[in-house]
Amino acid sequence: MTSLDPEAAPPRPSPDGPESISPAQRGLLAASALLAWAGVALRIGHDWFIHPAPGVVEHGLFGPYRAGLVGSLQLLADNLSYFTYWSNIAIALVVTSLAWHPEVRAAWRRSARNTATLMIVLTGVLYVTLIAPTDVVTGPVNVLINVLVHYVTPSLALVVWLVVGPRGWYTWRESLRVYVVPVIYLVYTLARGALTHTYPYDFFDVARYGYGSVLITMAVILVGAYAVSALFVMLDRVLSRRRPAPR
Repeated sequence: MTSLDPEAAPPRPSPDGPESISPAQRGLLAASALLAWAGVALRIGHDWFIHPAPGVVEHGLFGPYRAGLVGSLQLLADNLSYFTYWSNIAIALVVTSLAWHPEVRAAWRRSARNTATLMIVLTGVLYVTLIAPTDVVTGPVNVLINVLVHYVTPSLALVVWLVVGPRGWYTWRESLRVYVVPVIYLVYTLARGALTHTYPYDFFDVARYGYGSVLITMAVILVGAYAVSALFVMLDRVLSRRRPAPR
């Protein structure tokens, strides 16, 4: 039966149905994409043109590096192996796609949107809580990149998700699918570390802590990530009810 109660909450928008987007919302998506791409581009440009000195460890546990172009390529490969850049590239691709073609409501895009959103928010949270207190960033370009990829892009991506959505995409089923890319990243980190004996973060350093301790740390992070994912599901439901029903 159809409810006749005028105070009844409006139906949630179908995740596969059409959803309008205003020019202002598209502008927010474009701004988020631009800043995310800027952080990644600056990182690549800096690593390519600024050659490290021999034996310098840039940050984290990566390095040391050779001099010249070879060292630049080593540095670039290391930096792009941080979860930070996986998440920044993911959110840049997703919000660019949403700004360019907001009408597409394919299942793959829903999963990509949810995954990228979770990843970039985790980047901000984990950096602020676990890494920033002891991280030493030097040089004006590195400082700018650090602010963009760890603070600006995660914060703006969260705001854009809250304001623009799309709504009705983050469900309990989707909350499990968002684990695919983060788990691939963890496997990649361990496999790469087994070959190079270098790791992006101290708490993933198998040489120092052993596989047992590192795997426990990874499990704790995944559990914490699901708590964030569950929060997104509940927020999406609340925001979906507040959005006016289509006429």
